Amino acid sequence: MRYLPAHAQHIGARHYQQDSLGLADPEDHAFLAHGGYLAVLCDGMGGMEHGDIASQTAVRAILDAYARKAPEESIPAALERSAREANERVIEAALNLGLKEGVGTTLVAAVLHSGFLYFISVGDSAVFHVRDGLVHMVNRPHVFANLLDQAADRGQISRSEAAQHPERESLTSFIGIHQLEEIDHNLEPWPVSEGDTILLASDGMFKTLDPEEIQACLIGHPQSWPQTLVERTLAQGNPGQDNVTVVSVTFDTGTLGKWDPKSPPSIFHMPQEPAQADKSSSGRAWLLAAGLLLLIAVAFGGLWYFSAR
Repeated sequence: MRYLPAHAQHIGARHYQQDSLGLADPEDHAFLAHGGYLAVLCDGMGGMEHGDIASQTAVRAILDAYARKAPEESIPAALERSAREANERVIEAALNLGLKEGVGTTLVAAVLHSGFLYFISVGDSAVFHVRDGLVHMVNRPHVFANLLDQAADRGQISRSEAAQHPERESLTSFIGIHQLEEIDHNLEPWPVSEGDTILLASDGMFKTLDPEEIQACLIGHPQSWPQTLVERTLAQGNPGQDNVTVVSVTFDTGTLGKWDPKSPPSIFHMPQEPAQADKSSSGRAWLLAAGLLLLIAVAFGGLWYFSAR
C-alpha cells in the first residue's frame, strides 16, 4: 500500500497568492499505521486582510496538531481537534497583527488510512473522490446559499430570489471565526479502493471549470491531474481568475507504476506574477531591452549594484 501525492498551484489573475497547502510525510510508517496520510488545503479569504497569513497559519497548525495524534485517538477526533486548534491560531495571528476584523481562511483536510477516507472542511473549498474516472464531491460548502435554499423550500422566498441573491456565495463558516460551529466531517469511514484518488481544490478551480471539464482532465497517471486541472483552469482566460490550487492523493497498492511525465510539472509554492502578465511577447521584449539599457548605463557610470531576493 502506498499514497501517491501531487499538487499544483497558480496565482491566477490576482496580485497575491492566498492559497496554501500541506502534505504529511509518506515515509513516516509508524505514524501512517494509526494516523494515515494527511493532505490539507486552505484558501485565504480575499475580502479580508492578510488572507495569505491566515491560510499559511492554518496549514501549519493542522500539520502540527495532527502530528500529535496518539494511536488511541480516532482519526475523526484528531481532525476536529486539529481544525479547532487551527482556528485558535488564526485568531491569535489576527490579534498579533492588530486586525480588528480578524483574518480568515477556508480549510479542507483529508486522511487516507487502511482503505478509508476521513475528511474535515470549513468554508467552501472542496473534497472530491475520484473512482473509475467519475468525480463525486463529498463535502458540503458552508455558504449562505444553503440558508436561502432552505427558505425557498419552506416557501418563505421564491426559488428565483434564492438563486439570484447577491450574497448567495458568502461564507457562513471559516477558520478564524470566533465561534466555530459549522464543521463538515465524516465520523464513519468512507471506503476507497485501489486506484481511487482524493482531490482537494480551492474554488478558483471548481468555480471556473464545470463538472464535465473537470472529469475530462482526469486521464493519464493520477499524479498528473493537479497540473492538468490548473492548466485547464488558466486556459479559460477568466480576467478575474482567482488563485487556483489542487492537491491529490491516490491510494495505490503498487499497480499504477511510477509517474514519468514528459515534461516537469509547473508546481508553484511562492506567489507568482498574475497569469495575464506573461501573455504579451512584445511586453517581454520591451522589458528585456529596458534591462539591457539599464545595465549599460550602470556599467558606464562605474557602479555595479546587485540585489537578490
